[in-house]
Amino acid sequence: MSAAVSVTPSSWAKFPFSHPCSFQKILVMLDTSTILDCRVVCTDWRDWWDWFTASKTVWSSISSRMVARVLRRKIRTELEQVWDIRLDFLLEMVDECWTEEQEMTMAIRIERVTRQPIWCEFDDTLKVISQLHQAFYRGLMASPCVGPVCIFLRSKVAHPSVLKVMGETLARHVNCVIIDERDKEAGVVRQCLLRAMISCQQAPRWVFKDMDLGWLGEEEVEDVQQYQPEPEDCNDNQISDEPEELTPSKFSFSYILSSIFKLVSGLFSPLKLWRMLTTSQSDVMPVTTLEGDEEEDEEEKSSLYSTAPPPAHDLFPTVLELLDCDSPWLKNMLIKKAGIDKILVVPKFEEVTKHIKDVGAQFTIAG
Repeated sequence: MSAAVSVTPSSWAKFPFSHPCSFQKILVMLDTSTILDCRVVCTDWRDWWDWFTASKTVWSSISSRMVARVLRRKIRTELEQVWDIRLDFLLEMVDECWTEEQEMTMAIRIERVTRQPIWCEFDDTLKVISQLHQAFYRGLMASPCVGPVCIFLRSKVAHPSVLKVMGETLARHVNCVIIDERDKEAGVVRQCLLRAMISCQQAPRWVFKDMDLGWLGEEEVEDVQQYQPEPEDCNDNQISDEPEELTPSKFSFSYILSSIFKLVSGLFSPLKLWRMLTTSQSDVMPVTTLEGDEEEDEEEKSSLYSTAPPPAHDLFPTVLELLDCDSPWLKNMLIKKAGIDKILVVPKFEEVTKHIKDVGAQFTIAG
């Protein structure tokens, strides 16, 4: 008979601290939401978890399992092209990950994609995408194109009014086709561009980017439909139509007198005198507390599990906050082109009249 292996109960009393390898094998079999819930067990778990995930390649193993799961998803035949476009896009972003934070983000993203529905839009644009992909396989293009952008966007809220507002806001950008800058002069790209311009159907919007920089960055976005000739340098003989603004000379008596008056009035204004007189030791003490809070905020921001930034507006969400985007580059493109970080979504437009004073001038209301 073989001797029985004795297992002392005390060896598992400090689990998972005492058995990190066993704990990691358990984590790989869980979903991402359950894995993130491990941090809220207690402060000891949270501190140890932050160190454990930072020192071990936990999220890279979880990301690999999520990729294997998403590859097994069964799709209807009519949706295979849309799914292949999104799947290739996600797999390309997985290859770009080199930090645990990026691995964690992609693992959560891929798991979310497996539960999201798939639909087909812009059939004409998909035909153009198919033609450009065939040209890439024949060696006529440097990189495959990506699009339409609507494949990689989802709304976090399923309310019909919210979906309508967001659809109207992003209508000009959801049919974008992203092409490598090196293919800007390719003959097949020019042909597709000319066909789209003379077509009576809705033409896609063409956007060029450097594909070598990947999709996790936020480089500049170049739109082919927004080319404008650079203004020519004015010659010496040309006279500008705009009147020149007259500024006083810095050595004139009036300029020196006005500068002294502004300095004295600023120093001895009633508001500044009141602040100087009412400043006491109690007003200085909170500064130390604020500095401590700032240090904690900086540590939280530098952490792998930093919290989301505060909302842009206290009453109404922006399009950016309601939008679920697969790539940081696409999100940055929509911020620059559509200003989604400054558009407030108000499904019931009459509600904004009650809070019109609380809406800053930098925001645009969409409802």
